[in-house]
Amino acid sequence: MKKKLIVLSSLVLGVPLFAFAQTGGCPPDVYGIRAVICTIGGILNTLIPIIIVLGVVYFVWGIVQYVISSDEEAKKTGRMRMIYGIIGLVVIVGMWGLVRIVTDTFGIEDQSGNLHLPCVPGTPGCNN
Repeated sequence: MKKKLIVLSSLVLGVPLFAFAQTGGCPPDVYGIRAVICTIGGILNTLIPIIIVLGVVYFVWGIVQYVISSDEEAKKTGRMRMIYGIIGLVVIVGMWGLVRIVTDTFGIEDQSGNLHLPCVPGTPGCNN
């Protein structure tokens, strides 16, 4: 059980490190590190909903195990799965919301949803 918790927490805690997950698609004029960040953002935009679905499935699995089991140990396991599922969902959705609050507060996004990263004027891919 501890291994599962460690894996789940490392996934959940690793997601906020990529605050650029709010990017939509990568524009064709992006090069270098900006392209890598944009690609990672696209991958995370795909993975976050999948992780949320897995958290809901884990929670529902805990409910089913708690309801159908007659053994006290199995009920305890089901209860712990429900608790871990709720904690995981709260952390994932909370971090997703935190990234949104930060991007809205600092005005990082424009109306089209594309993220504007700072760059040195005159370099390839810089539109400043």
